[in-house]
Amino acid sequence: MPTEKERLDEVEPTVADLVATTQALTAELGRVSARLLVLERRLSGAGSGPDEDLDSTEGITETVDALRAAWDAEQDLLADSVRADLRAEVAEYESMKQQRDAGLAKLSAGRMPRFERDALQHEVQNLEWRVNAQEAGAMAAAQRLAADQLAAEEPWRAEAVVAGEKARQEILDIARRRLDRALAADTRLPLWFRVGLGEITSPDPSRWVEAAVALVAYRLEYGVTDPISPLGEVPSATSGFAAWVRRAEAHTDIVDQLESLRP
Repeated sequence: MPTEKERLDEVEPTVADLVATTQALTAELGRVSARLLVLERRLSGAGSGPDEDLDSTEGITETVDALRAAWDAEQDLLADSVRADLRAEVAEYESMKQQRDAGLAKLSAGRMPRFERDALQHEVQNLEWRVNAQEAGAMAAAQRLAADQLAAEEPWRAEAVVAGEKARQEILDIARRRLDRALAADTRLPLWFRVGLGEITSPDPSRWVEAAVALVAYRLEYGVTDPISPLGEVPSATSGFAAWVRRAEAHTDIVDQLESLRP
């Protein structure tokens, strides 16, 4: 039967290995914790480096100019959804006029059973009332559609809109590169960025990154320079023009993204 000393001698190498492994793991955990702390500070914008100017247009003037030209071009072009609604309004009005006129023609064509004539007269009167009620709106819609068509036929507008689509993708790529560079360099991100994005989401930061890219691109595209408010003034789409509808939709989308990051 082994003595107490012999048993201790037997387990001593194992204990020594466990102690060494524990010390190594503790040291590695300390290094990982420190790196995670630095990463969290970087991703939340609380960097230790110089201030980062994410709104600067230096070096990207060609892309920004294309976006500004597209904005000007779309000031007199209706948004697709608005154009479709106006066309539907005019089509409904024209359809009612045709139905009314067909009813009047049938009433004037000759004799018919009294109950049938009474029903048709009632239908025609109802259509006449609806035509009169919708006439002003339909005429205004037709005028807007005509002005939209004239604007769309101007070559410079079509060219600017196409160039704007290309520039819109470019500005997203630019925003992503700027964000990557700022996080890698541990620069201090602007106050509006930290107000909008808050702390990095974990364990998956992808939604935070996508929202950050969209926010930076929005400010660059629309020239937002408010030092505190991430998106600046709330745009209105009431005009129905493509420039404002596009901006309002982008604004709403980013607000939704930012709100989804809130705990």
